[in-house]
Order: sequence, then C-alpha cells, then structure tokens
Amino acid sequence: MSAAKVGRYNPLLALKDRHYRRFAIGSIVSVLGMWIQKIGVAWLAWELSRSPFWLGLIAAADMLPSIFLSSFAGSLADAHDKIKVLRSAQSVAILQSVALALLSWLGLTTVEVLLGLTLILGISSSLEQPARLSLIREIVPADYLHAAVAVNALSFNLARFVGPIIAGLLISKVNVGTTFAVSAVAIAFFSYALAMIRVQKGVDRPSDVVQRSDTADGFRYVLRHKSLSATLGLLGMTGISVNGILQMLPAISDALFAKGIDGFVGLMAASAFGSVVSGTITLLRPPSARGLLGIAFAAICATAALAVLALTPSFHLALIAIFCMSFANMYAGIAGQALLQLESEPGKLGRVMGIYSMIIRGGPAVGSFIIGTAATFVGMVIPIVGVAALAACYSGAVALAFRRPQS
Repeated sequence: MSAAKVGRYNPLLALKDRHYRRFAIGSIVSVLGMWIQKIGVAWLAWELSRSPFWLGLIAAADMLPSIFLSSFAGSLADAHDKIKVLRSAQSVAILQSVALALLSWLGLTTVEVLLGLTLILGISSSLEQPARLSLIREIVPADYLHAAVAVNALSFNLARFVGPIIAGLLISKVNVGTTFAVSAVAIAFFSYALAMIRVQKGVDRPSDVVQRSDTADGFRYVLRHKSLSATLGLLGMTGISVNGILQMLPAISDALFAKGIDGFVGLMAASAFGSVVSGTITLLRPPSARGLLGIAFAAICATAALAVLALTPSFHLALIAIFCMSFANMYAGIAGQALLQLESEPGKLGRVMGIYSMIIRGGPAVGSFIIGTAATFVGMVIPIVGVAALAACYSGAVALAFRRPQS
C-alpha cells in the first residue's frame, strides 16, 4: 500500500492493507477475550470478597505493573522485533488464562490466588502493549495512521461493548471459569494472526542492546515536547478518574444502585456503547485541527459526567451519565493517541508508547485503588467526586494554557 497523499478522507483505506487487516481482526478478537476475562475477574473478586478494597486491589494488580515496566517495554519495542515481543508476552497471558480457568472449575480459587494470577497478567500486558501500539505505525503509512488509530480504538470499544454482555451470559448461564477459557482462545488467535503479518519495508529499528539510558531518554524526550507531556498528563488524569471508576462498577452497581450483576453489565454496556458511538463519529470525520485543546475539553466533559454518575440516585440517569462520560473519554483517547503517534519521532515511538501504556494502565490502577480504599471508610460517592474534580481542574488548566496556537 503506497503512502501517496489521500485526496479525500476515507477511514476504511487502512483496512485495504492485508497485514493491517489481519492485525485489526486479530486484535479485536484478542481484546474481546480480554474484556470477557476482565468482567470474569471483577465479578469473581466481588463474589469472593464482597469488599471494595479487594476489588480495587485486584484491579490495581492488573494495571499497576505498567508503572514499573511499560517504559522499559517501550525501549524493548524500539530495539527488537515488535511482533516477537508481542507473541512472547501473549504466551504468558495464554498460560495465565488457562490456569485461572482450571482453578475456577475445580473450585480452588481464593481472592489471594486471584490477586497473584491477575498480577502475572498485568506484567504480561505491560510488556505487550507498547509493542502492540507502536506496531501500527510499521504496518500502515502515515497518511492512514489517524484512520488506523481510530479503527483500533473503535474495535477496542466494540469489544468492550460486546465483551460484558458475553461475559454476563457466560457467568449466569455457564460459570465464571468459562470466561477465562474463552480469553485464552482469543489471545491464541491473535498470536496466530501476528505470525502472518509483515511490516513495511524500510522501517528502521535500533540494533543495539537496550540500555537503562534508553528508557530515561524516553522521559527526557517527552518532557522536552510540551504537547506530548500535556497530552500524557490529560490521559493520566482521565485514567485515574474516568477509567479508574470503570474498574469499580461491580461495587457501584451493588453499593449505589443495588442492581447486582444485571446492573454491572448494564453500566458496562452503556459505557461501551458511548465509546462505540464516539469512536464511529471520530473515525468517519477527517483528523481535527483542535488537537490538545479538543482533548482537554473532552476530558472536562468526561469528568463532569463522572460526577453526575456518582451523585444521581437514578439508575437510568446513571446509564446516561456513563454513556456521556465514555463518549467524551473515547474522543480524548483517540485524539490523544493519534497526536502521540504523529508527533513522535519514529525512533522514539516505542518509548513514547511505553510511557503512554504506563499512564493509561497505571492511571486506572491508581484510581481504582484510591477509590476502593477510600470507599471502605467514607462510601463510594466522595472519592469518585474527588477524583473527578481533580481531573477537571487539571484539564481546565491545560485548556487555558493551550487556548492559543503554540508558536
């Protein structure tokens, strides 16, 4: 597929490349399995403990390793074959899912065992994600990168929409162990698809061994570029607040609305539907020139909707609030990732995506842990409103700082 200029914006052109098409199909199947497993883990954690603290701790175990490993994983992706890095990490994830399925079927799962296995998956995901994200740029030309990022984000959220429904049916009609078995098969499918992918010719990759200075260089590079650091800051704040609360939905369904598994699946589905609608609109529109200012405005809208979700006594209004929250958050996520992909130097992209992965996975881990811990003492409402207000203040400050074009 050539990198010739596109006369008319067509978001589906990225899918004409068979290698990106294989990547996209394998990725959506894998992410669907991931969301099915996430729901299974969250519900099993709640069933085993009935504790917001344990629920937040297990959510943190899934994502917290990214704080310590994602930057190194980004350096690894810059220095080595990204597909090999991806498939190696996926092998660990497959074994983890199989082990969790067997233990669940045998009735041997405890909340401590679930915590340990979730931590293993978190380590695997932290090593895998920078390579997955930066691989997109090696598959499609720059002209179609915005469309490819939007397709990737839309497929992620389609899976987030369908995954909870499938997981809810599997949990209620079969058993929770089946969710983990399905996840193992889905990851294996993506690993097979990756084996059939070839990157563009002429993509340069450093051949030297990864050094600690390479990882530190990624942070220095981001800090030197105000738009990159501000974008990552916005994504971090929405990660702590908006995405952090998505890990706590079993507790919100039970503690705030007394809706149980049906309310949990309903909230997840409304959230994913908002993301899908936003992603579809973003995909069909040409890249926006609003850049960082648009991302900041979307973050403010998302955090305002989060506050409504916490404060409303109506479950129906909560569904509308979480739809709006996810709609705005999805736009911020797509626009933010596209900005990072397009403004980063090719030789630094893996490290930038490593920092990005650290933030988007570590942020929800920190947020869910803070909210879960605080909720043990003061209930769910105060911590949620607190993190929403903090994120809104930061987003407003960025909007003011970038309200005029930067020279």
